[in-house]
Amino acid sequence: MIKFVCYASIILSMVQNNNCVMDSRAEFGYPAGLMSICPGSTKPALIPKSQLKYLSFVVQGNGRTRQKYSYWNAKNIAKDPRINFKRKTLLVAIGYLDSPNLPISAMFANEYEERGYNVILVDYQRFATVHYHLATRLMRPVGMHVAEILVQLTQNGLDPSKLELLGFSLGCHTASFIARQFQTMTGRNISTLTALEPSGPCFRNLGPDDRLDASNADFVQVIHTNIDGYGMATPMGHIDFYVNGGEYQPSDIGFYPCTTTCSHFRILPLWVSAIKNPKKFIGMKCKDIQQARDSDCYSNVPLETTVMGLGIDRSKRGIFYLATSKEYPYYLGSKGLKPEYVYWKTLTDINDGDETEIYT
Repeated sequence: MIKFVCYASIILSMVQNNNCVMDSRAEFGYPAGLMSICPGSTKPALIPKSQLKYLSFVVQGNGRTRQKYSYWNAKNIAKDPRINFKRKTLLVAIGYLDSPNLPISAMFANEYEERGYNVILVDYQRFATVHYHLATRLMRPVGMHVAEILVQLTQNGLDPSKLELLGFSLGCHTASFIARQFQTMTGRNISTLTALEPSGPCFRNLGPDDRLDASNADFVQVIHTNIDGYGMATPMGHIDFYVNGGEYQPSDIGFYPCTTTCSHFRILPLWVSAIKNPKKFIGMKCKDIQQARDSDCYSNVPLETTVMGLGIDRSKRGIFYLATSKEYPYYLGSKGLKPEYVYWKTLTDINDGDETEIYT
C-alpha cells in the first residue's frame, strides 16, 4: 500500500509539474564533467633536444632490480640482461604528477613482472608535473619520442604483437599518442592497450585523433570509475567497462562517500585485484552508457558476459557494466550478475519495508 501511494504521488507531481524528484534532465542540464574544454591543449608542441635528457626508461627485472636508460641510449635496452623479447613486453605510461619511483607504477610493474613480462616504465615526470593544461599538450611530443625508441627496439628484436601498453588517467592518452606514432612510423599495430580510467579534463570534447581511441592498437580495453569527474564517459576502446556504473564507487569506509578523487583512484587496487584474481571480475553487456550508469543491464536478453583483466576475451566488443563490492579485493564473481548484489541497490532499498516505527 505504501509503495502504491509513493508511486501515485510521483505520477501526480509529474503531471502537476510540482517539486517532483524525477525532474527532467533536459530542464536541469546534463553533467558537463570537469574541465570539458581546454583551449590550446591541442596546439603543436615541441620538446627541445636539450630537454630530452628528462625522458628516460626504467627496466624492471627479476627481484625487482631496476636499470635506467636515457632517451639517448635507450636502444641499449635490447641488450639488458633483464630483457627477453621472446616474452611479452609491458610499457607503462605514467599519469599526471606520477613517477616510476612512486607506488602506482611500481605496483603495476611488480604484478606484470611476476607473470613473466618484460617491464619498461617510461619516465617523463618532468613533463607531467607542469600545469595540467600544459601537460596534456606535452604528452603528444612525449608520445612521439617514446615511439621512436620503440621503433629502435623493434629493429632489435621487440615484437609489436607481444607489446602491451598500460596507462592510468593522463597516461592513457599518452599511451594512445605512443601507439599512434608507432603506427605512423612502422605501419604496424601494438598488440594491446589497457586504459585505466582515462582522464576527462581537457579530453572530453576532443575527437579520436586527439585522445585515446580503439584504433590505437589491435585490442583496446578501457575501464571507467569516475566518468563525470576526473574520468570521461565516452567509450574509447573495443570494450569499455563501467564499474558500478562508472560514476562513483562504493566507499570502503561505512557511509563516508567515495567521491571524485576516491573513485578516480579506485581503479588502481581494482586492476591489481583483477590481475591477482583472473576470471573473478565479470561484466555484462549493456545497450548504451545510460543503461550502464543506471545499473540496468541485468534484464538484457541474451545476457552477454565477459571477464575483465589480462585474460579478457578479445573477441568481445561494446559497453559492459561491472558490479563490485565495496572492499578489496572487490570482485563479486557470478554474484555480480544478480541485481540483488548491486551495491547502490542495497542502500536505496533500505526504506523498502512497510515499517513505520524505526529503531536505531
